[in-house]
Amino acid sequence: MKTFYIALGGNLGDVPAAFHSARKAITALASTRLMASSRCYRTPPIGPEGQPDYYNAIITINSALEPLVLLNELQNIENQHGRLRIEHWGARTLDLDIIAIDKQTITLPRLTIPHPLMQQRQFVLRPLCDIHPNWHHPLLNQTASTLLANLLIVEKPLKRGLIW
Repeated sequence: MKTFYIALGGNLGDVPAAFHSARKAITALASTRLMASSRCYRTPPIGPEGQPDYYNAIITINSALEPLVLLNELQNIENQHGRLRIEHWGARTLDLDIIAIDKQTITLPRLTIPHPLMQQRQFVLRPLCDIHPNWHHPLLNQTASTLLANLLIVEKPLKRGLIW
């Protein structure tokens, strides 16, 4: 069993319902168990202008699934929630990203672990710190809380939005 850190994001439609439904679908996967859920944060969009704010959260699961198998399952769940990949960083109903897997590193054409931009994204680090502030980035040799503290030197803190 591995611990996967999965980021949830969305800014179209009923995002709270999509998050609840996605979390239920993820934990229904074979040999998978929900371990923790962060708070949910409302965040300004990155990408094309004119998008509504996003909601972002992190869940951790324990799963025996292989990383690419889980990635395929997550993309199926996104598709079931009406996810369309039209514009890079565009608005979406649901986005599910594997951010980290334990303290592993993976570099494949479809999957890079840890997520290569996570240290630049408060909407990833803030919810990660809710559930695992001492998670250690295997390439940067820093904890999630240190990465977030470094980011907060130059950015305003996020506001909490919805509660699960």
